[in-house]
Amino acid sequence: MNEMVLKRNESALTLSTLQGYEESFINYLDIDEKSLKAYKCGIECLMNYLKDNDIKHPTRNDLIAFRNDLRQKYSSNTTNAYMVAIKALFKYLEIHNLYDNIAIDLKGAKYDTTPKKEVLSLEQMQTIYNSLTDIREKALFGLMITTGLRICEISTALIEDIRIHNNEVVLFVLGKKRDSKCEYVKLSNQVLSDLEAYIGDRKSGAIFISTSNENLGLALSTVSLRKIIKGIFKRFGLDRDTLSCHSLRRSFAVVSYETGSSIYDIQQVLHHSSINTTTRYLKQVDRDNNKTEYNVANAILGGM
Repeated sequence: MNEMVLKRNESALTLSTLQGYEESFINYLDIDEKSLKAYKCGIECLMNYLKDNDIKHPTRNDLIAFRNDLRQKYSSNTTNAYMVAIKALFKYLEIHNLYDNIAIDLKGAKYDTTPKKEVLSLEQMQTIYNSLTDIREKALFGLMITTGLRICEISTALIEDIRIHNNEVVLFVLGKKRDSKCEYVKLSNQVLSDLEAYIGDRKSGAIFISTSNENLGLALSTVSLRKIIKGIFKRFGLDRDTLSCHSLRRSFAVVSYETGSSIYDIQQVLHHSSINTTTRYLKQVDRDNNKTEYNVANAILGGM
């Protein structure tokens, strides 16, 4: 890497010099590929904003205006992700004595905790599962609704990852932002039976594999797995944008909560690093079951 060594710019920062710092900053980062892609998108978005608005000497006020523009165009999650990248860029410039950190303490956007995806009811999941006749679909759908696994975790799951652990049959998975398969989910007898029926005589390799001539026997990608689930939804009249593979993960959380599991238990199974994420999954359940208005009305008005 050709590290850019420059003195702190005593004059106003220019767009051209900021673009010059961009490559050295990206090379400096020690983050995973997915996060790196988000950083690149955020910085590219800033550069385009400065160009489109003919801003040659960006200031803190320009960054604030950029942040406000993001809020108008993107979700709170995207806005915050992009602002994390921008703040990291200017922190890098400050650390390397290249320019003052004009992004310090800039805020992103308030997170919208309203669930973005629908969840399926217990009855809907039972109906779909019991109606499936294709063994691959049944094994996939059953695994998802009874473990809450992410589609990326299923895509990388191998037959060898099904093991006995503490006298229980479990599936070890590569969790999100994990380097090894150190987390697992427990498999019910029915789900294990479905998986065994689907796997057949295969002894190793990906659990879910392609049947197409071009990719015969290769692991199904996350895209292919999503298509299978969307195809199931479509056959049951549930073909809408608010339902996705992630809906099954949320559905698992809701059914777990409603059948007595604690939020901590659910956090463990879903492998959430923060319990706040699990709580967001279940916020609507608590609101739906909240009878406070009726209780107060009955206390004040009686049977009226």
